Parts: sequence; structure tokens; C-alpha cells
Amino acid sequence: MKINCPTCSSEIPVANIDLSGKIAKCAACNNIFSFSSQIPVPDAQIRTSLGKPRNFEIERSADGLTIVRKWFTPTIIFLSFFCLFWNGFMAVWFYIALTKKIYAMALFGSLHGAVGLGLLYTVVAGFLNKTYIRIAYDSLSVKHRPLPSFGQRNMKRQDIKQLYSKEITQYHKHGYSHSYSVQAITRTGDVVALVSGLSTSEEALFLEQEIEKYLGIEDEPVRGEVPR
Repeated sequence: MKINCPTCSSEIPVANIDLSGKIAKCAACNNIFSFSSQIPVPDAQIRTSLGKPRNFEIERSADGLTIVRKWFTPTIIFLSFFCLFWNGFMAVWFYIALTKKIYAMALFGSLHGAVGLGLLYTVVAGFLNKTYIRIAYDSLSVKHRPLPSFGQRNMKRQDIKQLYSKEITQYHKHGYSHSYSVQAITRTGDVVALVSGLSTSEEALFLEQEIEKYLGIEDEPVRGEVPR
């Protein structure tokens, strides 16, 4: 079997191949890369390859791969109108309470005002924000920009043992909702949520697929994972 550099297509000499880590270095262009995708896999182990979701972009470079996920979904449009109504109502509420000096009324509305601010952030972030999953041969990072958000991650390649996709069910007063996340199992057995709040299982499975492919992680079944 021959290993070729994905950047310049040069054949890699045996001395520059690390079989245990499935990492190689090109003598021609100095590119360091995982060659796991060039290893033939028995038919029984092949999983169906998933296509890129519409709200995803992939940026490739010589030193890594960046997957960009847009936060915008059609639900954001509905939330925009609801947010406008809610905050408009609360603005009138506080105007009456403060001009009439009914401070108990203002205090009572403070919780609802906080909900309105949360809605406003969700709407603005939904229009502007993107998640950047940066994958290099020795590290992985997750960042949300331009508005700050929870869930920033920085991990070393050698700390990641396995990835899997998980469905999250949240119960509410009027029903329940589903979201999906990509989880990482570390060498020490800890579980870290890499990317959460994904809208569909296809988004989670695609991220899992691309990260595993680039880092050379052989997919293994995990109890409770989303089936592909």
C-alpha cells in the first residue's frame, strides 16, 4: 500500500510514516497529515458517508481543516417576531411602572425583562453567530463568534479516544424538544461535549464523521449513541 500526500500528491517514504498514530510527513512540502482515510477498510466496517448539511461550510488548508456551522435556522424568524412583541410589551410595562413610580410593578416585571433580554440574545446570535470547529493533526478547538457563548473547547489529539453523537431531550411545560451534540471520550474516560445545540442528528453525525476522518480515529460503537 502506498501513502500519498493530500496536498502535493507525493508518495511518502516509509521512514516518514507513523503506523501507530496513522500520521505521516511529506518530504516534499513538509505537510503533516493523517493517512487513515487511505487505508482500505473491509466492506463490513464501512459506514455510509454523510453529505454536508446546507448550513455547514468546510475550509481546507495545508495545516488543518475548519468546519463552519451557521446558527441561523427558520425558527429564528419566528423568534424575531415573538421577541419584538415580548420586549415591546415589557418596555411599555416598565415605562408605566417607572413614570408612575410603582416600583413593585417594576420589580415584578424584572424577571420577564430578563427573559426578554435572553430572547434578544438568542435572535441576534441566531442571525450573526457561527461555530468554528478547527481540526489540526495534533489538536481540536471549538469557538463561537462573533457574540460570546458557552461551549468553547480546546483539546489535544492524543487526549481524544473516541467520538459519538448523542440526542438530548428536554422536557417543557407544553411538551419536549430534541437537540444533538457531538461527545468526545478522553483517554482518562471522561466525556466532553464538543459541540452542543445541533438541530438535527445529521449535523451531529456529519461532524463526528469529519473529525474522526481527519484525526484518524477508528469509529467504534458507543452505548446510547445516535444510530447512523
